[in-house]
Amino acid sequence: MRETADIAVIGGGTTGCAIAWHLAHGGLRVRLVERTRIGAGSSGASPGIVRQYYADSALAMLAREGLDTYRHWPEIVGGDCGYRRTGFLTAIAASDEQAIRAHVRSLQAMGIELQWMPAEALRSRYRDVALDDLAGAVFEPDAGYCDASATALTYAAGARSRGAAIDIGRAAWRIVTEGGRVCGVETDRGRIDCSIVVNAAGPWAAALAKDCGAALPITASRQCVAIVQVEDDAGEALPGLSDRRAGFYLRPDVPGRYFIGSLHAEDAAPADPDRSACSMSDEDAVRYRDRAALRFSRLTDAVPIDSRVSFFDDTPDGNPLFGPDPRVQGLFVAAGLSGHGFKFAPLFGRAVSDWISTGAVCQRMSAFKVERVLA
Repeated sequence: MRETADIAVIGGGTTGCAIAWHLAHGGLRVRLVERTRIGAGSSGASPGIVRQYYADSALAMLAREGLDTYRHWPEIVGGDCGYRRTGFLTAIAASDEQAIRAHVRSLQAMGIELQWMPAEALRSRYRDVALDDLAGAVFEPDAGYCDASATALTYAAGARSRGAAIDIGRAAWRIVTEGGRVCGVETDRGRIDCSIVVNAAGPWAAALAKDCGAALPITASRQCVAIVQVEDDAGEALPGLSDRRAGFYLRPDVPGRYFIGSLHAEDAAPADPDRSACSMSDEDAVRYRDRAALRFSRLTDAVPIDSRVSFFDDTPDGNPLFGPDPRVQGLFVAAGLSGHGFKFAPLFGRAVSDWISTGAVCQRMSAFKVERVLA
């Protein structure tokens, strides 16, 4: 006897689990299929940074909603997502100062809490910072990070408590279609009959899409994060930081410990997530550390103690693919997240639930629609 569901969600990362949670709370029969374990893919290795400053005002407003969910997680979802408020700096070059300050004022007028921190204020707070090429930074006081694995697990547990079936260790082989519409998912443990499938399989989403005749321009890239320990944290601990000019981002952890990632394109080469190394070399960890130490001298002798490796599912324009696929009725895409998925996961879940109720994805998610990448 074949299994049935109203909706099958493929992928047990934060996005898939958030979608399952929202759908289960809407009273639907949901079955989430995850080939290994919850949070085993990109979510499990994500630094979990949550912030809201974007050059695109529409994305900034969406990120604000995501951050608000993480800040109030116990009341909204229940349990603990590991949210820690650290603040976040986005470094700004002198040549960009006037335009960025005007953009900050426009975001402030929209209710997003941001501050312009000039170079002298940065130097006063972080005495080891090198500022020769910076005018200052945009500071987000409420930004921080979460435990991405705990977030996915909490969503999954909440969905299960509302009746969703969470199938771990079950691989989705293909999305089954007939006459241009979804009719199920074939797995290594048999078929699940359903009329709606949400493809939230991250770096594996492209293969599933191609096999059902709805190919998507998603490629996988390998992303490494070095974890270092600092003996002398030079006074005030660093907040989160994005520094495109210097080519790195940073996230604090326990006292004296920092996560350092790269913003250089050459450090994110295309990769096969099933065949690429899942560890970072010592040489690369030192290289990431040394790059960040040019901005903050406290990192010069920091000791690499660990690393994380994940795989982004990237799109040509760097924005997620989110919405119904017009080529296959009943197929909903929530993939190609390009590193933004964790910030937007709460909104993705709510938007899929709204689509089921109304037949349309809300206008504020239009920047992510699938149609924009179809020939």
